[in-house]
Amino acid sequence: MWGIRLIDIMADDPVILIKPIDDRSLQDAAMLYNSGNDIRYATGMDGFVPISEVKSRLGYTGSEDKSFASGIYLKSVRGGDGKTDISFAGMVSGTVLGHVLWIRQLSILPACRRKGTGSRAVQLVIGCLRQELQISEVYVSVLGENIPGLRFWEKLGFAEINRVEKELFSDNQKYNVIIMRKTLQ
Repeated sequence: MWGIRLIDIMADDPVILIKPIDDRSLQDAAMLYNSGNDIRYATGMDGFVPISEVKSRLGYTGSEDKSFASGIYLKSVRGGDGKTDISFAGMVSGTVLGHVLWIRQLSILPACRRKGTGSRAVQLVIGCLRQELQISEVYVSVLGENIPGLRFWEKLGFAEINRVEKELFSDNQKYNVIIMRKTLQ
């Protein structure tokens, strides 16, 4: 394992598996970062992103936080031998501060979107961290122009609590960043 991980999330359901990003899945993560212009909403980066930059971003943890970067994998059962194969579908990263989870990134490969993969991944991560670290609130930031992203988080029960204008990407434009929160019952 590279980088420091204070939280290793291992969770699954019948369809997906969540496990920490490792050297083998780093290549998949780099492919995801470079899979199209709309991925910049999730990664916060535009243009070509070299694998070294992906590794640096995913390996970051501050000294007082509990961070994670996990791959999202689809499960499929092979016909003949009944063994389960897994294939990379995306990634999720975040930080836990006290009883608060900040989801920094949720990125799903274009071919795996709109099939419930992201929703299942978020629910598994929240469930795991709720059980292990007693999180009670979850936050995410979404660009205002990312209408599909806003709708996605709203469907999961997140609500807008604040807006901030911030310069993002390499175009030096100001973007409307919407902070959303979900309080867990």
